[in-house]
Amino acid sequence: MPAHEPARVEAIFRDKVMVVEVYKSQADGRSLYDAARYAWRANLRRAENVDYVLAVKNREIIGVFVPTKWLPATPNNFPGQPPTPPKRIGFIGLEAPPEIQARYRGRLVPAKKRGDQREFHYHGGG
Repeated sequence: MPAHEPARVEAIFRDKVMVVEVYKSQADGRSLYDAARYAWRANLRRAENVDYVLAVKNREIIGVFVPTKWLPATPNNFPGQPPTPPKRIGFIGLEAPPEIQARYRGRLVPAKKRGDQREFHYHGGG
């Protein structure tokens, strides 16, 4: 790390969050919101219990969203989104308030365990 670059701090999850990796989706030219909200091979019931979805690139939190509704990732529910395999979900939501953005944005998520290939993880909430 260059001397002029401040040390990055790992996030402390005070809320129930779903961390989603967006590097592949953003490479396709999608907006950060679209990359974060669609289409995860996650459990719908578990996702409905999160407070925030954190968009992550290279372990750094680059976006924080409040999901207001989770839906199956189908063309009817998400018009204009690319096709996706069955049994995936997505959310409709908005950017988190500034105080929540400040709590998470720019911080790091814990490193994945060796061999973990999942593109999303849950943190916080016990």
